[in-house]
Amino acid sequence: MTRLVRSLALGLLLAAASRAAYAEEGAGPAEENRSPLGINLSGVVDWSTEYPFVDVFRMSRAWVSNAEGKPWGQGGELDVDERGWVRQLAPGQFATTLILTSPGYPTGQYVCLYDGDGMLRIDSQRVVESQPGRLVVEVGDRPGLLLHIRRTNPENPVRNIRFLMPGCEETHQSQPFYKPFLERTKRFPVLRFMDWMQTNGSRQEQWSDRPRPDDANQSRGVCLEHMLDLCNELGVDPWFCMPHRADDEYVREFARLVWDRLELTRRVYVEHSNEVWNFGFEQARYAAAEGKRLQLSDNEYQGALRFHSRRSVAIFKIWDEEFGDSKRLVRVLGSHSANPWASEQVVGFEDAAQHADALAIAPYFGHSLGDPKNVEATLRGGLDGVFEECRRDIRRNGETIRRQADVAAAHGLELIAYEGGQHLVGHGGAENNTELTELLQAANRDPRMRELYAQDLAGWKANGGRLFVVFASPSQYSKWGSWGILEREDQPLETAPKHQALLEFAETNPRWWTPER
Repeated sequence: MTRLVRSLALGLLLAAASRAAYAEEGAGPAEENRSPLGINLSGVVDWSTEYPFVDVFRMSRAWVSNAEGKPWGQGGELDVDERGWVRQLAPGQFATTLILTSPGYPTGQYVCLYDGDGMLRIDSQRVVESQPGRLVVEVGDRPGLLLHIRRTNPENPVRNIRFLMPGCEETHQSQPFYKPFLERTKRFPVLRFMDWMQTNGSRQEQWSDRPRPDDANQSRGVCLEHMLDLCNELGVDPWFCMPHRADDEYVREFARLVWDRLELTRRVYVEHSNEVWNFGFEQARYAAAEGKRLQLSDNEYQGALRFHSRRSVAIFKIWDEEFGDSKRLVRVLGSHSANPWASEQVVGFEDAAQHADALAIAPYFGHSLGDPKNVEATLRGGLDGVFEECRRDIRRNGETIRRQADVAAAHGLELIAYEGGQHLVGHGGAENNTELTELLQAANRDPRMRELYAQDLAGWKANGGRLFVVFASPSQYSKWGSWGILEREDQPLETAPKHQALLEFAETNPRWWTPER
């Protein structure tokens, strides 16, 4: 079937698509979920406090090579295949991985299944049953589980390890996602997969580099199949960030798989990488080098922006070809929230806006409080000072958002937020100041944070913003930031002021624009 025929068929299907919401225990399609808020999903790693999968082995760490009588990690080179499974072990060698290293998971009896001929050993938790290919493990509330491959037959090596939450042995294939994760995530009609894709600093270039469902784990990036299955399960729209090194064939194959697997009623947000303006990320430095090579500007920063613009358009054209120039696509040009000039460069270079649908920024507040030159003043002001400065910052942001909205409107684009929320974290060395970290974490837990989020989102709406994709879903607080709307999967709502504010805003501010189809 040609893309044109597909596109015509799509129009007929969309016209006939049901508008009925799913039952309360399920998830409603994005057309019925009128929340103006999307969410950035936190990375799938062993230390995450968000548990998307009932098979928690998908969050396991890469294998560590160990040997009897030697220090941790000193087992010599480990023979691992391209999918991450151990092919064979040297004499005295064993392979170790870590799972469940952070709180928030359910306790009880987990079932560990595996294929192949070998022996697994579990440390830090109690094994109550053991037979070839299946172990039952009693998992308590103390995080941390070490799983070792102690023996594996090179002719039939241990592989396809699954470590299944209580009660999920019979259903893990048909119901792979953890129900509390689904129930919370379904409130957001758009899921941005930037961290699931490990976009920042991605090394993926060719389609063969992509993560796959049969990988040993999903900690090097979640496969596209899982992302699409999640969106189909919830009836929500995906937001994908194309790796900055990805070649055209990678982009084309990615788009084809989305077309083939994603429900036809779903829209798709497409973005070139993430924060290509931010020289703290490898992709921005790569863009600057490419901008120089292509002689796009004598200015390094402008060259990076122009390369981002040109590469974005090339990516959009590939998606247009694969989707038949479908209205299902939302083609996103990313820019620097604090710098409307940067947005002008991105949308105006080579008429990029003519091939796009949205300008996306990240209107965070509170960034200056973690600046090294402001640390002493931040500490002197205490919690009251933090909240007062954040209120001022939100008011200042309002004018910048309005200017960004004007840039977007002048080029026929919507203004949306790819990320946003509080940015209370030390940076430039200040992240190592323990007193500062404790103060900023306390501010995130303070009930007044609920009021700040309400003020921030109201300002976004009043100044011309549309979809706001919050950063981020549950994650632990650390010196690197307090990004999660929850600190752990099972955190009570009454102790989570940021999450409270988001739910209240979505309830009282249903989507104030009509998406084009």
